[in-house]
Amino acid sequence: IRHSNEDGICDISMDRAKIMVPSVHGWQRDETGKWLYMIDDSNKIGYIRISSFNARTADDLEEALTQLEEIGLKGLILDLRFNPGGLLSAAVEITDKFISEGLMLRTQPRCGVSAYISAHKEGTYRDCPIVVLVNQFTASASEILAGVLQDPKYKRAILVGQRTYGKGSVQSIMNCSDKGTQLKYTAAFYHLPSGQRVESRDFVEKLGRIDWGISPDVEVVLHSDELQRIADTQKANECLITKRQENNISGTNRHSSMDTVNSDP
Repeated sequence: IRHSNEDGICDISMDRAKIMVPSVHGWQRDETGKWLYMIDDSNKIGYIRISSFNARTADDLEEALTQLEEIGLKGLILDLRFNPGGLLSAAVEITDKFISEGLMLRTQPRCGVSAYISAHKEGTYRDCPIVVLVNQFTASASEILAGVLQDPKYKRAILVGQRTYGKGSVQSIMNCSDKGTQLKYTAAFYHLPSGQRVESRDFVEKLGRIDWGISPDVEVVLHSDELQRIADTQKANECLITKRQENNISGTNRHSSMDTVNSDP
């Protein structure tokens, strides 16, 4: 490794390991690497960012919510910006934590019987106010989570940001041969609890409309310089690697909760 402020190079030994990339993030890591989720301690507002949906996401979110509940959570910011989706089952399991009963999702194939997914009262978290942050890169399973929480049937959350990506379809994978060939195809469309379909952007634009995906309740458009400032702040707050200063090792330059909030319109 060659550092920009040093002459020469240094060798670093690394061990092979299975790396579990986290999908549930707080607003900052502490010095031990543990996520901090309470971004406004005086008003007890929590912040959780979900970057994708994988097999561990629902369990990790429950752990974060439990930690927030123990220190008096009164309101939650759920950040789904730049979340491309992932496992639908994980998104449904997370949605079920905030909806106590009733229909959450219906998938409608072109031919055949619709599938209905309903909420379960057991395991539902208490009814605190929720704001969900979305943008044009919020897609697929993350649109389902945002759409169900916003749905007029439940009005469980307020959506803030920009119109979501507009995927709205279910993909299936079929094995085509014994040599590993597979076909991925669109099998059904998503319908939210009140019946509205999550429209595809490609389909809607051909009709001259702009109502694809999920529309936010409060629109906030971020510019490129603002997005860069948010990314830089997140990187500093989430970094686990220490910074070299001369011959000493020190912690990274993390931002305060106030600086973090002020960096993100």
